[in-house]
Amino acid sequence: MGDYAEWITPRDKRWDPNQKSISDWVEPDNIAECQTRWLEDLFRPIWKKCVGLHYGNHEESIRIYNHNNVQKNLCERLGVDNLGYSSFIRLFFRRENSNETHIIKCVFTHGSSSAITKGAKLNKLRRFMDDFEANIYGYAHMHDIIIDYKPYITLTPRAFGQSDIKSIEGVGVVTGCWFRTYTRGIHASYGERKAYPPTSIGCPVITIDASTQSIEAHKSR
Repeated sequence: MGDYAEWITPRDKRWDPNQKSISDWVEPDNIAECQTRWLEDLFRPIWKKCVGLHYGNHEESIRIYNHNNVQKNLCERLGVDNLGYSSFIRLFFRRENSNETHIIKCVFTHGSSSAITKGAKLNKLRRFMDDFEANIYGYAHMHDIIIDYKPYITLTPRAFGQSDIKSIEGVGVVTGCWFRTYTRGIHASYGERKAYPPTSIGCPVITIDASTQSIEAHKSR
């Protein structure tokens, strides 16, 4: 969903030499490449299970201000699709020895928001869900895990004859957080300086029952 690394360089307004903006293992004159290699090693064991990678605002910043397209390079090295900043994805579930096929429609975006409270983040997710038709909605960027359900009425797809009216429940998620607001022993992060709420580290897990088109989401443990 994007923001796979900080990608912060001395040209970035977030750079703070006292805050250790980069880890000790990152070469100061080779920041982008060191982090790209680290991510490649991290994702390599599961690349065949990866639908694709999204841009985040961190990848966009280093591309624009440092002329280094880390997102494109990472996708090419792993051999996975570059999904851009937002994407529609259709998941096809086919039963063996049968013509039966079920389609789950998804829409994802890294997004953008300065929302701080849980209610404001939920409203951002819900507005995104109102703009697109899908079974699964994913919205990143907000450093939180939020799950919401959206029931709606639709028609079953039939080329000829009478369609059936069907009730479907879409699932929307704010896709997680890997940033700790408060830490000890180092200079305060931007989240701590702005007194943002503490964060829960993790992501939502979405379970699909293709035969019934039942979709459920819960927080990772």
